[in-house]
Amino acid sequence: MSKKVLKEAKAKSNLLMPAYIIMLLTFFIYLSSVINNDFIINWDDHLYVTQNDVIKTLSWETIKTIFTTFHYENYHPLTNLSNAIEYHFFELNPLPYHFINLLLHLANTLLVFIFIKKITSSKEVAIIASALFAIHPMHVESVAWVSERKDLLYTLFYLIGLNRYQNYIDGNNKIKLLIDSFLFFILSSAG
Repeated sequence: MSKKVLKEAKAKSNLLMPAYIIMLLTFFIYLSSVINNDFIINWDDHLYVTQNDVIKTLSWETIKTIFTTFHYENYHPLTNLSNAIEYHFFELNPLPYHFINLLLHLANTLLVFIFIKKITSSKEVAIIASALFAIHPMHVESVAWVSERKDLLYTLFYLIGLNRYQNYIDGNNKIKLLIDSFLFFILSSAG
C-alpha cells in the first residue's frame, strides 16, 4: 500500500473514532435488554415470531409468500425474512433476535454520525446528534422488542439512502448514486 492510501485510511479511522466510541457505549447501555429479555408475547412478538408459521420454514416458497402477502395487515417482508433466517438458525431463542436488533441500532447510529458529518462538516455536531440518537429512550422499544425490527430496518435503509443521496449531491458518478439512493428508499418502505 502506498503512503497516501495509508494516510487516507488513518484519517478516515480518526474521523469515525468518536462514532465507534458512541457505538461501544450504546452497546453496553443496551446489553442488559438484549441478554435479559424474552419475547413479548402479549404485544406483537407472538404474531411476528413465536406463532408465525410463515417464518418457520425457510424455502423459496416461504420467501415468495413473505414478499407477496400482508402479515396481520402489515407489509414488512424484510422483517419477516430476517425473522425466518433467524428462526432457521436459532428457532425460538430470543437472544439472537434481540442481539441483531442491537446490531442494527448500532449500524443506524454510525449512519447518523456519517450523515450529520456530511451535511454539517462538523465533527462535534455529528458526535452530539449520533449520541442523542443512540441513547434516546424512544429507541429502547426498537431494540428491546423483537417485533420492532421493522423500525430498525426502515431506519437502516433510509439512512443509507440519505447518505447515498448526499453523495449524489456532492460527487461524481451521479446517476449511479441517484439510483442507489432511490433503491434504498424503496427498501426502507419494505422494512
